[in-house]
Amino acid sequence: MKINYAAIGVFVLSAVVLFSVGLFLIGNSHEAFSRHVDFFTELTNTNGISPGSKVKVSGFSAGQVSAIQIPDRPSGKFRLKLHVDDKLHKLVREDSFVTVESDGLVGDKFLLIHDGTDQAQQAPRGATLRGQEPIELSAVIAKMTGVMDQANVTIGDIRTKADGTLDAISATVNNANGIVDGIRSGKGTVGMLLTDQQTSNSVKAAVGNAQQATANLDQVFVQAKQVMTDFQSRDLSQKAEDTLNNAKDASRNLDQTSRQLNVALNEALGPDRAGDNAAENIRESLANVNLATANMAEDTEALKHEFFFRGFFKKRGFYSLQELTPDQYRSNSYFESQRSQRAWLNATDAFATDAKGNEVLSPAGEQQIDQLIGTIKNSVIDQPIIVEGYSNQALAADEMVASRSRSILVAHYLEEHFHLSARNIGLMPLNATAPASSGKSSWDGACVVLLAKVK
Repeated sequence: MKINYAAIGVFVLSAVVLFSVGLFLIGNSHEAFSRHVDFFTELTNTNGISPGSKVKVSGFSAGQVSAIQIPDRPSGKFRLKLHVDDKLHKLVREDSFVTVESDGLVGDKFLLIHDGTDQAQQAPRGATLRGQEPIELSAVIAKMTGVMDQANVTIGDIRTKADGTLDAISATVNNANGIVDGIRSGKGTVGMLLTDQQTSNSVKAAVGNAQQATANLDQVFVQAKQVMTDFQSRDLSQKAEDTLNNAKDASRNLDQTSRQLNVALNEALGPDRAGDNAAENIRESLANVNLATANMAEDTEALKHEFFFRGFFKKRGFYSLQELTPDQYRSNSYFESQRSQRAWLNATDAFATDAKGNEVLSPAGEQQIDQLIGTIKNSVIDQPIIVEGYSNQALAADEMVASRSRSILVAHYLEEHFHLSARNIGLMPLNATAPASSGKSSWDGACVVLLAKVK
């Protein structure tokens, strides 16, 4: 049987092309090959937001949440890193703000970046956008309940005080009228005293005073009646009753809405046709996503070393220093380029020892790093950086530990202080021996290398 090698070659080549196209289409759907810009925002409550949640700009899908930094104290805020498509960068201004939204009543949570005004400047890369805390329905219900309770107490106090005032006025007027009637009819002790002229004159004077008091009381009664008329004309009692009725209606509506929400949640979280509930489906989906992500990472890593795509990934800066030994790094033509900028940090000035005996970055070292980054602040976000660590300890093991620790301290300061991405910063502990192209034979401290871009 004769084997058609040409047909087999065409079949294999077609399979490779289809696999490559499919891989690029999958990567493009996840925006793996598009240019992005990173922003930051701070929120007290993430309210269901997690790494991988969607990010939208003016309602348009723009990227995802790439990382969430947990605060170091209860009063602190979560710091979220937003990975946004560079095409929408011009819509994000310095006065833009970020809110937590959801798709429907029980939909997934996502972050919405509201577009700013035309007068504001375009937000720079790595800028921290103002975060607006979400409004919780429970807080609104609690506040409404407090207002209704306060209204009930106020209405009760008004009724109690009005009833007491009317009862006191009525009793006083009735007592005064009874006294005057008794004096005029001559009954009792007062009637007997009317026969004495002197006493009569005294009684007349007393009666005159009583009449004057009665007139004053009548005037008070009239004023009280006017107060009650005004109270009734304003229909305060009816308004208070209407307010209570409205509050009851609102409470019934909230209760009905709560029942409907419970039914919807039970239906959404209940078992499906296979008998699995929502929690089991979500766990299975997350497991599948993690497996797919791991497979994609392995495929991408393999693709970096494939012959056809090696040059493409090299130009984009995909390299791993973990695969290089210190000797290979010192002799590598790319890392020993004379066009790379170096900033040497002396161990005596750049590092210090804290109270626990651990080596830390000193203020003088931080100032030297700030001066270096300040000279290239416009391009440092995308420029690859290598932090070389050096130590001249007596033992080789101590040299390796100290040099690696110093490179980590400097790298962490670059990430936290300048919000640089960790994937653009490489670590290389070199003990005490520096590369020949650096102009130094040995060093004790650290060196920040700004790599020249590949042409």
